[in-house]
Amino acid sequence: MRLLAGVGERNEEALGNLGIRTLGDLLHHYPARWVDRRQIRSMADLPAILFGGSPSGPLWGEASGSGRPVVTVLGVVVGSRQAGPPGRRRGRGAPRRLEVTVRDESGSCRLVFFGGAWRASHFVPGAPLLVSGPLSDFYGKVQFQNPEYEILGGEEETAFHTGRLFPVYPLTKGLTQRRLRGWVAAALDRFDRAGEETLPEDLRKRYRLPPLKEALREIHFPPSPLRRAAARRRLAFEELFLDQLFMGALRRRRDEGRKGRRVLVGGPAHRRIRAGLPFRLTSDQEAALKEILDDLSGGHPMNRLLQGDVGSGKTVVALLAIAAVADTGLQAAFMAPTEILAEQHYRTLRTLAAPFGLDPRLLTGSLSAAARKEVLRSYADGSCPIAVGTHALFQKSVRFFDLGLVIVDEQHRFGVLQRLALWEKGDTPHVLVMSATPIPRSLALVRYADLDLSVIRERPAGRGKVVTRVTGEENREAVYAFLADRLREGRQAFVVYPLVEESAKSDLSAATTMAEVLRKHPRFAEFSVGLLHGQMRSEEKDEVMRSFLDGRCRILVATTVIEVGIDVPNASFLIVEHPERYGLSQLHQLRGRIGRGKHKSYCVLLAGPGVDGDARRRLEIFARTDDGFRLAEMDLQLRGQGDVGGTRQSGRPAYRLADPIADAAMVREARVRAKEALESGSLESGGEWEPLRRQVRAMLEASVAEAG
Repeated sequence: MRLLAGVGERNEEALGNLGIRTLGDLLHHYPARWVDRRQIRSMADLPAILFGGSPSGPLWGEASGSGRPVVTVLGVVVGSRQAGPPGRRRGRGAPRRLEVTVRDESGSCRLVFFGGAWRASHFVPGAPLLVSGPLSDFYGKVQFQNPEYEILGGEEETAFHTGRLFPVYPLTKGLTQRRLRGWVAAALDRFDRAGEETLPEDLRKRYRLPPLKEALREIHFPPSPLRRAAARRRLAFEELFLDQLFMGALRRRRDEGRKGRRVLVGGPAHRRIRAGLPFRLTSDQEAALKEILDDLSGGHPMNRLLQGDVGSGKTVVALLAIAAVADTGLQAAFMAPTEILAEQHYRTLRTLAAPFGLDPRLLTGSLSAAARKEVLRSYADGSCPIAVGTHALFQKSVRFFDLGLVIVDEQHRFGVLQRLALWEKGDTPHVLVMSATPIPRSLALVRYADLDLSVIRERPAGRGKVVTRVTGEENREAVYAFLADRLREGRQAFVVYPLVEESAKSDLSAATTMAEVLRKHPRFAEFSVGLLHGQMRSEEKDEVMRSFLDGRCRILVATTVIEVGIDVPNASFLIVEHPERYGLSQLHQLRGRIGRGKHKSYCVLLAGPGVDGDARRRLEIFARTDDGFRLAEMDLQLRGQGDVGGTRQSGRPAYRLADPIADAAMVREARVRAKEALESGSLESGGEWEPLRRQVRAMLEASVAEAG
């Protein structure tokens, strides 16, 4: 970085705080926004711009978030003064403001910086000054409030700082926009002389992408919004394409020299279990099952994500895959994130598979030493065909006789390297990852780029309808009365709270407190009320869940520990307290706990006091939408993507410009082109592909180093 003029030890440290350590990092430190300085306004025109009556209409330039016109003027500093807050006597410690007068050939205007007295030394009389910002009305006079400004030098510098869309960068302590822009401009000049193109020409022609030198210059200093959009498209495509190349190469390296165990399709256990199902598979289940069985019998290691909305029937598809593996004489391991969910899967698999000779064994932390020893023995000698458990399944003490299939349920928080670690328990076992958290397809192709993707959107026939309503505290007793009627019909209910215990710092109702309130409420005197939360001991949770499953407990008060996987067909009522505190996807997961049987179900969102209009509208949208994938897209738009790669490992690039939701078509194209490049050998061919090959190789080495 010290190749650039003015970058000393202190500035180098400040740049490092922004993650900028090389010229390349600097070039890819993109602007957060741009200020339009293509048109310099005369100060005589400012009243007409603000109040109307100008030939071009009342608003010249861009509108600010407040609706005020944003304009740029160029003048010289006349003078400045510090003043106290207007309209009241200035006291000790009262905030001061700085007022600066600027003039051009047509007139003058005032800049006001509230709490900005420290800037006074910037404004030397006679200094050329460029000002950009929204205009405001101060008792009929025009002024700029806290505008952006540049103290200019000669004519050359004035030309550089005007006449274009100007970048505004994320900063850190010790850096200024002016200084950072100068360094970026110098780095761009160096890149123009010595930088290399990173995308092959045929790829750029196919998608009409500008050259890298042009894209970098025009993302920082665009001559127009259209050119800026073209530059962003080029750079975003490269981010997606490089990521897909890396993930594809990582997968090929993992699979290199490994042959998958060929699994028998249509064997006796598979046929008998399928014939014994009390329902027909949906068309989506059939399609997903075919893709999985094709993988299992294809001679290569399966690595597939089975994604489905809540209640779509993923577990049954997984069971039929397990049966095919068992017909081949191999074992399957089914891992769930919590003991409650592991026990539920165990009961489901035992009910559907044990009558046909496939009896699962459950491994959890609550087993006695003797029981654990017996379960481990059955895994090791092969007498147990299906192992079910939590993360305990992958401890070093667990050995399998011949593990052929690993199923990981609800592990969408795991990154690629964590999933690869599951292979160590067998001789190249097939891997099936399941997620009931709906993820828009374009985001799934990015987050799970190392996996093939199967999606189940349909819900099985016979599921009860879920009616969702939003209400407030004023209707609590009416909600309780309606719930009591449903309980007397024989149904059960969940009541979900954000916290376990009351907090002095929070106004949220706590599960422990409200469980007692419901137990003492006269409407529920005849019904038992249980409490479930993550801080309880395993045996306590087990007892509560057993009492709810067998119907002894009629109302289950819980935190979001019930969010994933709890399956009680008789539960047809859900109350969510303070729903405004949850994302749409999490609310959808909670709603998925009901409507799993034949009964009509009801979801009531009991909003807290003082919920604003935006939050209320968001909840009303949720109440009208039962498509989890659509809700996931809306949630991402409202709350942001976070880390789209899940648990990112070293080497995998972060996205600076690409947006997998907005750029969904680009994601698909990048994936297709990356697959072509890897399968054809283009990536290793050198020539135009050499820059990409070097980047992918460096990323692979970083991932290997992290894996240890």
